Amino acid sequence: MPRSAPVSLPPPATTLPPGVVDVWLTDPDRVTADAALDLLAVLDPEERARNDRFRVEPARRQHLVAHALLRRTLTRYTGVDPAEWRFGANSYGRPHIEGPALEAPLHFNLSHTDGLVALAVAASPDVGVDVERESRQTDIDRLAPAVFSKTEREAFGRCPGQDRRALFFTFWTLKEAYIKARGMGLSLPLAGFSFDLGGPEPRIAFHAGCPDDPGRWRFWSDRVTPDHRLGLAAPSGTLATRRFRVDPDGGTTGA
Repeated sequence: MPRSAPVSLPPPATTLPPGVVDVWLTDPDRVTADAALDLLAVLDPEERARNDRFRVEPARRQHLVAHALLRRTLTRYTGVDPAEWRFGANSYGRPHIEGPALEAPLHFNLSHTDGLVALAVAASPDVGVDVERESRQTDIDRLAPAVFSKTEREAFGRCPGQDRRALFFTFWTLKEAYIKARGMGLSLPLAGFSFDLGGPEPRIAFHAGCPDDPGRWRFWSDRVTPDHRLGLAAPSGTLATRRFRVDPDGGTTGA
């Protein structure tokens, strides 16, 4: 994310400083067969059953790596055994920690796509992250009018052809990050708010049907691999972000 801390390696145990959002990245395609068995062991029975229901191997691997990353990463902050985390969801399906009880608040948001899993960890529940592979087969010219606001459609229409895909996924990941941070998913109209990319950080504006205060939010956007775009939404009081890259088996790797 621009203007955030550079990619670094996580310490064995991690603390979350006040006003900081941590973003953890891993490549699910790097997981080995032996490591996959270790990752399965930390999932609960419901997560393992859901993992077994995926018929396509890349989707199964993404789910496995994402949920094992979640459990193991939360353990870095707390010392709770990875297998002991319990999760629930709100009425819109947004997951949250149900147990064990923690001394300090801890919240998360998870996203995955082909070749990348991202996990945001924060003290505030108002955090959302989204990652997308820019080269994925998506008819951006057909989809943009359905999900972009008027001002975003105008910016997209002015964009040179070679830059349109990057702009599409910048808008898209920011929009997804925002609705995930709100915890309301697609019940919020994607065309009901706009992003302006003209300043040092993305700025949001709200339209009819999606009331909110722009002053509540801060956003980041970055290409975190040559083919992946990440959007992050967090409370306006967020001072900084840190980004860590880990192997899917829990080991550390370079930037």
